[in-house]
Amino acid sequence: MFEVNHKKNWKTLCIFTVLLVPFIVTGCGNKNNKKNNNVLKENIKKIYYVDTNETKIVCQEYTPVSKTKEDLVDEYLEALSQEPKDITMKKALPDNVQVEERFFNEDGRLTLNFDSDYKSLTGISEVLCRATIVKTLSQIEEVEYIEFNVNGQPLMGPNEKPIGFMESSDFIDNTRAENVFVTMYYANETGKALVSSNLKISYDGNRSIEQLIIQQLISGPEVIEGPLEKEMKKSIPDGTELLKVTTKDGICYVDFNDKFMTKIQGVEDEVVIYSVVNSLVELSGINKVKFSINGEVKKNYGDGIPFEGLFERNLEIVEGSK
Repeated sequence: MFEVNHKKNWKTLCIFTVLLVPFIVTGCGNKNNKKNNNVLKENIKKIYYVDTNETKIVCQEYTPVSKTKEDLVDEYLEALSQEPKDITMKKALPDNVQVEERFFNEDGRLTLNFDSDYKSLTGISEVLCRATIVKTLSQIEEVEYIEFNVNGQPLMGPNEKPIGFMESSDFIDNTRAENVFVTMYYANETGKALVSSNLKISYDGNRSIEQLIIQQLISGPEVIEGPLEKEMKKSIPDGTELLKVTTKDGICYVDFNDKFMTKIQGVEDEVVIYSVVNSLVELSGINKVKFSINGEVKKNYGDGIPFEGLFERNLEIVEGSK
C-alpha cells in the first residue's frame, strides 16, 4: 500500500460518499439530474498507469471526492497504489515505495519526499513511474509543478544533476507524441569502451521503444557542444538497417541486415555489440538480447566473438564502471 505518514480520516468519508452518490442522483428530478450529471462530468479526472509491456503510460477515468489540495494529493496517491481493473494496464508504483511527506511551496509547487526504496527503480521503470505520478497529480488545480525528493534529497538524474520540478507535459501519454528519457550507450573517443548518455527521444506509440532506441544508435550520438563533444562517437556500422525487433519473456530479438557485420573503423567489436545490448537492457522488460542477421543466426561476430547465444548487460565495458 502506498501510504503517507500523516494518515487522514478522509478515506472513510470517500468510501461513504462514493456509495451515497448514486442514491442522491437517482432521487432527484430530471432537471437536477442534468445539473448533477454536468457537475460529475466536469469532475472526471484520470489515474495514470503503464501498459503491461511497460512501454507507455495509459489512463482510466476517475472521479475524486476530496476538496482540498492536500486531501486530493493523498487520494490520488492512494488510487495510484491500487491495481487497475483493466488487465491491459498495471500500476507503476511498487508496493514497497512510500511517500514519507508532501508539502506545498509557493506558486503551485508540490514536493514529494519518498523513502529510500524509491532508489530501487531504475531506467524506463523509474521514468514511467514518475510520469504516472506527475500526470495524475498535475490535474489538481493548485498544482503546477512537482518535485521528487528521496530521503530529503533531490532526485538525481543519470547525469548526477537534480531532476528538479516537473510538469505534465514533460511526459508521454497515449494520445500524442511526447519526449521520453532513455539511457543510450555509444563508443567512447578511443572506441575501446562505452559511455552512457541520457537522451530525450520522441515517442508516439506507433513504434516500439525498442525500435526508437536502436534507430537512435544507428543514427549516432547527438552533437553536444562543449567539453563532452568528443567523448562519444557512433558505435553501429554505416548502412546498418533494423529489419525486426520483438521482445518476449524478457528477451529482445534483434534482426539487422548484413551491414551490421561490417567492421567499423576505430571501434572494437565488443563495443558494437554491447552498445545495443546495454541500451536495450535499460528497459525494465528486457533482460537479454539475441541477434540475427537477415533472419539467420550467425556463429561469430567480427574477430571471433561468439554470436549465437543470448547477451546480458555488460557494465565492465562501460567507461568509469567497476
